[in-house]
Order: sequence, then C-alpha cells, then structure tokens
Amino acid sequence: MREDSVLENVSIYQEVRAGLTALEGKNLYRRLRALEENRGTRAVWEGRKLLLFCSNDYLGLSRHPRVVCAAKKALDRYGVGAGAARLISGSTDVHEALEKKIARFKNKENALVFGSGFLANLGILTAFAEEGDTIIMDKLCHASLVDGARLSKAELRVFPHRNYAKCENLLKKCPGRRKILVTESVFSMDGDLADLGQIIRLRKKYGALLVVDDAHGTGVLGKEGRGATEGFSEGVDLVMGTLSKAAGGLGGFVAADKVLVDHLINFARPFVFATALPPVLCAAAAEAFTVMEEEPGIREKLRENIRKVHEGLTRLGFSLASPDSAILPVVLGDEGKALAAFEFLLSKGIYIPAVRYPTVPKGKARLRVTVSAAHTATEIDALIDAFAALGERDGKNP
Repeated sequence: MREDSVLENVSIYQEVRAGLTALEGKNLYRRLRALEENRGTRAVWEGRKLLLFCSNDYLGLSRHPRVVCAAKKALDRYGVGAGAARLISGSTDVHEALEKKIARFKNKENALVFGSGFLANLGILTAFAEEGDTIIMDKLCHASLVDGARLSKAELRVFPHRNYAKCENLLKKCPGRRKILVTESVFSMDGDLADLGQIIRLRKKYGALLVVDDAHGTGVLGKEGRGATEGFSEGVDLVMGTLSKAAGGLGGFVAADKVLVDHLINFARPFVFATALPPVLCAAAAEAFTVMEEEPGIREKLRENIRKVHEGLTRLGFSLASPDSAILPVVLGDEGKALAAFEFLLSKGIYIPAVRYPTVPKGKARLRVTVSAAHTATEIDALIDAFAALGERDGKNP
C-alpha cells in the first residue's frame, strides 16, 4: 500500500475515534448489551435477573404456544431461509397465505410482505415518489420514513407534530406533481396518536396519496385490534405495519388496493432486490394474526396493564401523557440524567434503556416504558417500586 494511502487511513481512524469520544462526552454514545435467557418480559444480563419494560412485543405473542408451534411446523417443512427474492424462487404458498390474511385483517384488497418495517417504508416512498413530487410528513415520523423520503429525491416538507393547520398550509402551497401525505398512527417515541380523521380530510381535499405507518397500532388499537386505521381503511391509501411488534416476529407489510401493491411489486427496490422473508416467520405471523382475532382477552389484558402502569407512575408524580397506546415515555430531558436513571433502575432489576438524540430531540431524553400483555401484576408492582425508589433517590420526582 502506498504511504499516502496509509496516512489517509490513519487520519480516517483518528476522526472516527474522535467522533466516538465526542459522543461519550455528550452522553450520546451507544453500546450493545447481549441479554441472556430472554423470555419476553424477563432476561439475564451480566448475571443479573431483569424485568424488561422496553420490548415492542405488546401482546406477548413471540412466545405464545400457538405461534411457536406454527413456526416449528414451518421450520420442519420449509427450512431456515427462503433462498431467493420473491420474484425469483423465494415466494411460497406461506407468503401468499400471510398476505391474504393481512389484507383481510386491514380491510384492503391486497398486501405485500417485506423483510422488515424499515424496508417497507423505504419501499413505499421510493416507489411512489420521485423528483418533482412532494412528500408532506409529520415532524415526529420514524427514521425509516424520513430516509425513504430522502432516497426518493422528492421534495420533503415537514409540519410540526400533529399541527394539521400547518399541514394544510403545506398542501395548499405544494408545487409537486404528486402530493404524498405521510404520518405514523402511533408515534413510536411519544406513544400519542395521529388524528386520522383530520389527515383523511386533508388527503381528500388536496388529492394526496396517504401513507399511514400503523406499526405500533396493529394488534393493539381498534375495537377488534386491527390497528389505529380500523374504521378508516377507505380513507388511507397505503397502510404499513410490522410483524415484529404485536405480531411478535419479524418483517413488515403494506396493505392497499391491488393496483398499488402491484406497483410495489414492480418498483419497490427493497422488495425486488431483497431475499424473501423466511417462510417460518410468515407462518408464525399468520398464526399471530389468527390469535389476535380469536383471543381478544389478550388485548384486554394489555389495556389493563397499561392502565396499571400509567396510574402507578402518575401517582408517584412522574409526568406522563394520556395512555393512548402501550408506549409510556417518562421524559427526563437531560441525556446524562436519563442514563443515570437507566443505571439506577438496572440496579433494581428493571431494564429500560435511555432513549436519546437523535432518536428523540436534544434535551428530551427519556425512559421509554412499554407495556406487554405478558407482564404479570407482580412484575408491574416491581416496576412501580423501582420508580418510587428513583424518585426518592433524587429527593423529588422528575
């Protein structure tokens, strides 16, 4: 290797190290923690037994006997992987069965499964938007939607969170050939809900294509657990969801009219050029959706657990918004304070990693408490006791 190339590489390494050191100084450095014996709500880390209140496994279906049994049967029949992209030889009868089930569940003509929710959002926006179009998006939309908008080369315009008057102003002034309106249904870091009625009104008034990310609503919200878009399916063009949250597995999906799904099959690069989701995961997800429909008591248990956690933390003086979803953020503000709170709770056997910038805005670091139907009353009591000790340690509650 030439000497100048060696020196150039040394410079890059030095810059990278300096950048990581700077992150540590700002309490923004991230590290992986390998959990052992992860049983959904319980795990072991460095020899310590922990209760997990940070998972998106809202219904506890990752370990539901019916879901696990379906996965085992599919594993024996189909093996570990799909072997190819869906348009080559990776598409199976299990993929088609899952897509038909999702379409019915979401009251849409068709559905398409992706390798993850992140890929699904990239696929939607890069397939339907291009240079000359305008994407109008809520400021707190997930990174996958922001990245999809940027990759599409369309103009991205952002409106303040849930400010639909500002959203309408952007739509009025929108110069784009095609207007694409984007929102999450349940915002992943705050747990609050979009006003889908308002969004649909604007979609109709200005002729926009409406994309709703229902990742955290699917299986949790709605009278029948079909998500935040339940009852709004006619007004939403594309509903995105994941198989990794309430469904307990891995993968993403888009539910829409057949013509829109056909467009994705032909133009969504994260679908066209990616190996298919393994059939074993499709079988598990299909059974998870069946469980959601046939065992509504699980969802009722989740609602009761959410109520208990919210009431318990509020009673201690922690400031929480109304419990619209299974996401209950305790906003602490300072990144160092959030890290210290995580470490303190860890010492009490509660595992809730601190969420910091850039996942949330600077100065709005938090403990993102998430609740599962699988949490027991004893586990919830332990969570409340740990937060009570956290408040006592600080001499006051945040």
